[in-house]
Amino acid sequence: MGISIVLLAYKESENLKILLPQIIDNLKKTKEAYEILVIDTAEPLDNTEVVCEEFGAKYINQEEPGFAGAFRTGIKYACMDKFLIMDSDGSHNPIYIPDIYNMFVNSNCDLAIGSRYVKGGHTSDSKSSIVMSKILNTVFRICLGIKASDISTDFRMYHTNQLKSISLKCKNYDVLQEVLLKLKMNRKDFKIGEVPITFDQRMFGESKRKLIPFIISYVQTLIRLVSIRLSTSTTFKNLFLYGIFGLSAAFVEYCIFILLYKVTSMSPEQVNIIGALCGLAFSFPTNTFLNFKKTNNLFKRFVSYGSICFVGMGFSTFIIFIFKDSMNLLVLKAFLMIFVSIVQFILNKKITYRD
Repeated sequence: MGISIVLLAYKESENLKILLPQIIDNLKKTKEAYEILVIDTAEPLDNTEVVCEEFGAKYINQEEPGFAGAFRTGIKYACMDKFLIMDSDGSHNPIYIPDIYNMFVNSNCDLAIGSRYVKGGHTSDSKSSIVMSKILNTVFRICLGIKASDISTDFRMYHTNQLKSISLKCKNYDVLQEVLLKLKMNRKDFKIGEVPITFDQRMFGESKRKLIPFIISYVQTLIRLVSIRLSTSTTFKNLFLYGIFGLSAAFVEYCIFILLYKVTSMSPEQVNIIGALCGLAFSFPTNTFLNFKKTNNLFKRFVSYGSICFVGMGFSTFIIFIFKDSMNLLVLKAFLMIFVSIVQFILNKKITYRD
């Protein structure tokens, strides 16, 4: 029994000199046995090992590349029944360790998260970073069905045996979403608790995250994790058929959009509305009778389906109004159709075709 606290370090010796004594002080407040594992790069790049020896932390060189490789190395060598991971750059303040521990133990959670986005949480990131982070969190939360406000932070406490029971394939920071999905798939009643924290700027050194590779990695992971989630349920079949019927409806809608936009004097917004209504007329009967096969309560289902479509139509029309003069309209319309279709599938699955 106890806590394995895992710190993933990449040239963080200066930060560790400050963090390790603070971590030790706060671990003592839990009155649990503990071990501190510092996972350094495969080839040492600074004097992290010396700092670990000074404060009694176990120094381990990661056995696989990338953030996820270091994470898996930490899981492999953790010996206690609780597994707490946090950043080594000072952005995760050790004062929150007792709060996360108490949430984990007293609320009987499968996972406790130090969250920036619950009431009382805060982050010192730039506004653009906050917006991007919240968008990613929202998309992953909806698509993966994970009930947490902050699923991109790694300040978390897990059950070590649960971590050791799953196979993680991701290579970068996207492992943080992969581990949530796979733990959730293993436990039907998977419970997450969140503790408000303040996310600080790193104390020394530079961030290791590169924006473009970071975004590309997350998009690839989203596609892969959604496919894993859907393949375990009838939702996959529904999504596949929805995609087939949706592509047909989208083709009709897109052709109408191009035709009316090119040969009439109607505004892009008007053309978008007409195209969306035509898509609705095609997609509702095909999804109702051929995909979900829900033939009862047709009027109620039509009202629900139509309402969801009207919300999507309103959103896409608003976006077209905002960006029609600064973006290629046909490309913008194509992207909007993809995004809106995915959201509409999720909402219709949960609302319109729910028994």
